[in-house]
Amino acid sequence: MEDLLRDRLPHAPQMGLFVTPNLPADRLEKALSDYATDVTRDEVLALYDATLSGTGGDGAVFTATRFVFQNNDLQSTQTVRYPDLVGVEVQRRWLGLGGKVVALMVNRGRATFELTMDFSGAPKAASYVGDFLDRAMVRDIDFAPASEPDTTDVAAVQEALERLRAERKLTADDYERLLEALET
Repeated sequence: MEDLLRDRLPHAPQMGLFVTPNLPADRLEKALSDYATDVTRDEVLALYDATLSGTGGDGAVFTATRFVFQNNDLQSTQTVRYPDLVGVEVQRRWLGLGGKVVALMVNRGRATFELTMDFSGAPKAASYVGDFLDRAMVRDIDFAPASEPDTTDVAAVQEALERLRAERKLTADDYERLLEALET
C-alpha cells in the first residue's frame, strides 16, 4: 500500500498533502490528537490537512490498512478500511459552495453507506486522493479469469438438474437423458 500511496499521492504542501518522511510534526500531532486518536505516529504514511490555517485539526490520515478523516469539528470522525470501499467518485460541490468532494461508498457486513470527504479548501487535492482510494479499493481483487476445471463436479451438476426438475423447468425425459450423459 505504501508504494501505491507514494505513486498516487504527491507531496504537495500547497494542496495540504504530505507524504512520509516529510510529515510536518505539528500538523500530524494535531491530527492524531484531534480526530485520528486510534492511529499511531508510526502507522501514518500520508496526511491531508483540510484546514485553511494549516493546523492539521481536520483532514485525513492514511495508513497501510485504513484511512481516518474528519471534515470539520461538527462532523464525526470516520475510519474506513481500504477493502471496505466499493465506490469512489470525485465530484464538484453544488453551485455557490465551490470546491470538490470525494464521495465514498463503504460496505461493512450487510450495510452499504455513503461518506463524503470535503475538499473545499484544496479542490486540486481531491483528484489525487480520489485516484489513490480508487486504486486502493481494487488493489487486492484478482481480475484473472477462472481457469477451466480439469474434471466436472458431477455432484454439483446432479444437484442443479434436481433443482431444475423440482422447479418444473426440466422434463422427466430430459432429466434422465442428462443424467445418462453425465454418467458416461
